[in-house]
Amino acid sequence: MTYSVDLRQRVLSFVAAGGSKTEAAQRFSVSRSTVHEWLGQPADHQASKPGPKDSRKFDREQLRQMLEQQPDLLIREMAQQLGVSNNAVGNALQRMGIRRKKNSALRPGLHAQGL
Repeated sequence: MTYSVDLRQRVLSFVAAGGSKTEAAQRFSVSRSTVHEWLGQPADHQASKPGPKDSRKFDREQLRQMLEQQPDLLIREMAQQLGVSNNAVGNALQRMGIRRKKNSALRPGLHAQGL
């Protein structure tokens, strides 16, 4: 389960203020192992951990233009240019109804949209 950064900070503040790990787990409804894990992570990791939606924040119109200009780009090349993961690009292409096949005869998604 993914917990919010705010909850993580509240738990860590509670323990830093003298509360026990067990009390923190009970008070904030998380497991003791989660509290231990959070305490073992460096402080910069706790604050900067990306949420599940961070990797999806890129301009899909930019992706569409990239495909129009260079239709032979690999997903990993597009991801690198956009600064996101390969999965983020693959998922965006799927949501846009675009199939990434090298044989243009097998790319109805691109031809139907004029790409």
